[in-house]
Amino acid sequence: MKEVMSKYNLLDKEDQKEVIDFLDFLLYKKSKEAKFDLDGYKRKIMNISVWSEADMLTFDENAKLLNQWQIEKW
Repeated sequence: MKEVMSKYNLLDKEDQKEVIDFLDFLLYKKSKEAKFDLDGYKRKIMNISVWSEADMLTFDENAKLLNQWQIEKW
C-alpha cells in the first residue's frame, strides 16, 4: 500500500483525480456483478418470436416477385 501511495503522490492533481475515478469505476463494476439468472434467461428465450411456414411463404413469394422486375436500362 505504501508503494501505491508513494506513486499516487507523484502524480499531479488531474492524474490523481483520474486514478480516483478509475477506482470508483472498479468499485461500481464490482457492486453490479450479478449471478447468472438461468430462469430469467429461459424466460427471455421463450419470448423470442419465430417465423411460421406462412411467414416464410410470404418471403418466398416476395422474392419471386422481386426477381421478376425488369431493370430499366439507362
